[in-house]
Amino acid sequence: MAAVGCLVAAAADFCGEWSGNVSVGAVSLKLVLHVDKQGTGFVCTLDSPMQGAKGIPCDATVEGDVITVEVPSIGASYKATIDAAGASIAGDFVQLGKSFPLAMKRVQQKAEAPKPYKQTEVKVDAGGGITLAGTFTLPEGKGPFPAVVLVTGSGPQDRDETIGDHKPFAIIADSLTRHGIAVLRCDDRGVGGSSLASGYETTADLAVDALAMLRALKGYAGVDSTRVGFIGHSEGGTIAIINALKGARFIITLAAPGVKGKDLLLKQNEKVAEVTGQEITADKREMLEAVFSAVETEESVTQLQRTLKMLMADMSVDARNAQIASLTSPWYRYFVKFDPTEALKAIGKQKKVAMLAINGEMDAQVDADQNLGAIKALVPKAKISRYATLNHLMQPCESIAKSLDYVGNPAEFSPEVIAEMITFIKGIKK
Repeated sequence: MAAVGCLVAAAADFCGEWSGNVSVGAVSLKLVLHVDKQGTGFVCTLDSPMQGAKGIPCDATVEGDVITVEVPSIGASYKATIDAAGASIAGDFVQLGKSFPLAMKRVQQKAEAPKPYKQTEVKVDAGGGITLAGTFTLPEGKGPFPAVVLVTGSGPQDRDETIGDHKPFAIIADSLTRHGIAVLRCDDRGVGGSSLASGYETTADLAVDALAMLRALKGYAGVDSTRVGFIGHSEGGTIAIINALKGARFIITLAAPGVKGKDLLLKQNEKVAEVTGQEITADKREMLEAVFSAVETEESVTQLQRTLKMLMADMSVDARNAQIASLTSPWYRYFVKFDPTEALKAIGKQKKVAMLAINGEMDAQVDADQNLGAIKALVPKAKISRYATLNHLMQPCESIAKSLDYVGNPAEFSPEVIAEMITFIKGIKK
């Protein structure tokens, strides 16, 4: 019996953190699996960072070199085999009857090297009971230093604007601070250490938060309050434009809208359809225009719901209900109606606020031609920069067909864009 027992394979060590991407059409969805030993069994959770899901409970069993993970709450399972080195696992992720190959690598936790600057955790009072948790980084040496507030794009974002393994705002903050520019970045409402979100926030509410950050930044020791501004990505660029004449010395917009939300969304649908190989027929275009016009003009939410239900009659009930819930939300209705034209004109008419607008030509979400053209026409003094190979996240990418795969793209935020921002900010005079 002892001899036979020696022939039974010991269970492999699956404990730790595993990370990998599932390809769903043109998009890679990052999944993170956490496995820990508990008594004679295992405790396991799953994260889907792009979907804002963290700590989804799982049931895990291990037999030899195979782990089987069941995720009841989302109707999914994952069965994978570990390699001989214990560094990776590979198998199939199955959800609702569909199977997707999924390879995951063990995440090695690395000790972070000391930063050559001061980093402080801060709290910003945004008023109305809202507190934002953030990080303030201050360069070494004798100040005072120029400083920026980083403003995230749409959707709940943490202070690093994390998407998959990418942390573009952490990269920006680190680079700018190493080059003599102080930076404040905060978690959005409802994220990280910031106050809970109500669910009724619009871009206008988030602009109030960003302005509170600017005012706080001006009061920090070591900051030159005469050279403080915003760097805003996507919707954050819109927020920078809204707040430009409220105490900023400069603004930098990254992939920011320069046209009315309705017009941007129509163009966005065209570009995304092109990227994903779909066709927008004349009927589809007419339907989209009718949908956005209804969202733009209808004041009654109840009537808007009725109108959208009629316009989307050909969709499945579940898909239609999900779309209507999104389209009738306060944030979406505000976004469709918002037109930055007057704010941009105001920036163009005065001399105090400098502006740098940067867009990538591989951006399928905010078209460079449409939006940079509008910004240049309304703010002639603005410095306009186009980058031929950059997507919406300012990552270099091979083609427009791969431009939406932010997580699957190994490239980080463009160092050329960072260098241009540093030069621009350092050129700002008191």
